[in-house]
Amino acid sequence: MPLLARDFYVLAPDLIGFGNSAAPSRESFEYTFENLTKNVAGFLAALKVDQYFLHVFDYGAPIGFRLAMRQPERVLGIVSQNGNIYQEGLGPKWAERAKYWANPTPEPRAQYESAFAPETIKGQYLTGEKPGTVGPDGFP
Repeated sequence: MPLLARDFYVLAPDLIGFGNSAAPSRESFEYTFENLTKNVAGFLAALKVDQYFLHVFDYGAPIGFRLAMRQPERVLGIVSQNGNIYQEGLGPKWAERAKYWANPTPEPRAQYESAFAPETIKGQYLTGEKPGTVGPDGFP
């Protein structure tokens, strides 16, 4: 982002429940890509951003692609970094999770709690990186 900021205005909104943003309860906010897309669209409208390049990554990809499909005339280009746009791109790792998505009962939900444990998230950011090169603001 700092390199892009030399030549572009860079906007990197936190998604609700991600990064440094608040995480409302599931009873007060429905965590769907549709709702997150509406939130980002509102962010862009509030800032009066009429055209933009998208850099989509991971969970932000479905949001960016929804924005692009709804108003393609606003999108000047897309850079996709690990952003799946098709179900096959999820791979076999997600087959079991898809069963949970279809039937989100407490038992399988408990199996995935470790995926969001602080040490798991921290490992995703730090594994393979030189010590001291990743800022601590993106993980617990």
